[in-house]
Amino acid sequence: MFLPLATLVLPASQGHPAFTPPVFEGDIEVRPMVEATLRAAFSVTAGQGPWPPGPWTVLIHLDAGSFERSTGAPPGRAAQWSGGTLHLRPWVQLQRRDLGAILRHELTHRRLAAQGLRRWEEEARCLFAEGHRHPLAAKAERPAGALQDRLDRALASGTTREQAWAYRWLRAWLQGGVLPSPPGVQNRPSEAWVKDSATLADQVTVVWPAERLRGPLVVNGLRLPHRVGRSWRFRGHVRFSPGFPVHDLRGAVRVQAAAHGWRVAWTASRKAWIAAATEGELGADAPVEARRALAAVLDRWLEGHGHQHPGGALCPLTHCAVVRGAAADTTLAAVASLPDLPLDPRWAFFTGSAGGQELSPREVWGEGPAESGSAVDVPGDRWSTWERSLDAAEVAALKRDVRPGLKPGQRGLSLGDSGPYAVEDLRLAAGRRFGWTAWPSNACEGEVGPDGSLRLRGVGWGHNAGLCLATARFRAAHGATAEQILDEAFPASWRTP
Repeated sequence: MFLPLATLVLPASQGHPAFTPPVFEGDIEVRPMVEATLRAAFSVTAGQGPWPPGPWTVLIHLDAGSFERSTGAPPGRAAQWSGGTLHLRPWVQLQRRDLGAILRHELTHRRLAAQGLRRWEEEARCLFAEGHRHPLAAKAERPAGALQDRLDRALASGTTREQAWAYRWLRAWLQGGVLPSPPGVQNRPSEAWVKDSATLADQVTVVWPAERLRGPLVVNGLRLPHRVGRSWRFRGHVRFSPGFPVHDLRGAVRVQAAAHGWRVAWTASRKAWIAAATEGELGADAPVEARRALAAVLDRWLEGHGHQHPGGALCPLTHCAVVRGAAADTTLAAVASLPDLPLDPRWAFFTGSAGGQELSPREVWGEGPAESGSAVDVPGDRWSTWERSLDAAEVAALKRDVRPGLKPGQRGLSLGDSGPYAVEDLRLAAGRRFGWTAWPSNACEGEVGPDGSLRLRGVGWGHNAGLCLATARFRAAHGATAEQILDEAFPASWRTP
């Protein structure tokens, strides 16, 4: 049983005052959800250092613009301190992230603030705290002085690309992986396993959760004994047994036997991930121009959304992008010639099928451009129309999961006398509870029956905003270039100046 936050007081020790609960400001309605996670994060990070004395505030912003104006933070950052105030992005955005990891990271910053650590070392300790209760142990392999200076500069005032490199470097250092070279510096010849992308120093790690990978496992001809906790590391061309959900990978692979299956972590170049995700989403048989178009979107998406899960890893599912294994040479070639897309990374989205009805970010999330791109009604598209029904008990469950209320311009749906609710929130809640085909897309209408059931009719698959993959395949098959496909999908209001 959790105690109310106000009663969670850490006894004073070694001259440090006891914990003082924060003052909540901003979106007070979501305080209970944030408070519970904050309470847990405070307890878990107690070993990182004493909590500083004095009052502090947690400000939950009502919109993304307010958060970014107050903090100057880039789009990918979910929280940031300003003096004694911890600024948080709006709840609708926090729900799509790991709030516990975010708060563990930020509370560790506050605990370490008085220790006089270099910026890169403090950031490394905070990244480690996202997934560990105990503090980071001393590591013998510290970076050289010049590299420490560069990491500090990148974290303090670097460009988006330099900051992204610094975070990837710190995560690789913590995990004992291959350390990415700074922007503009090629990898060392000894790192031959990434020679296919020697000019792209950035690294990406994809983690398959154990519950997704079950059954016997053979890697490079070696049958691995499933003894929980045991792990193996492979480099180069890593081959999995036929029928396993992951096929061949090229890069650094760590396999660990977990309680409910196998956990696989793959670290490779940015280019290799973009190619694998492009092929995972479109298929190896998709027209090359469609693959070039999606690769350009994924390249921009990484700039703003490259830290989706604890430790900075990505998942191989639709939450990030589908990855089934290394890409074919033709897809790697498509990535090597991806178009230059001056797209604001906050709006670098794609959807499986828009069903001919594309939505704007404002309609889906209540923020961002109000203009939508174009998508065609693709002949033979299985998602051109769909119908679904939810019974009264399922509708009641959604009402418990989702808070009513819309942001300006956001698409909503009423459920009987309650609402309206954001369609995006309802769709995600239905997917988590009933499976991802229960509510296929955001472009839909609903009718509540006398018995409380809900009849849905809609088009498309996914959130319906961004590059429509069905349209990309269709247009490319009829001669359109990737550049033309992207111009149609992303209006000028989505792009950077």
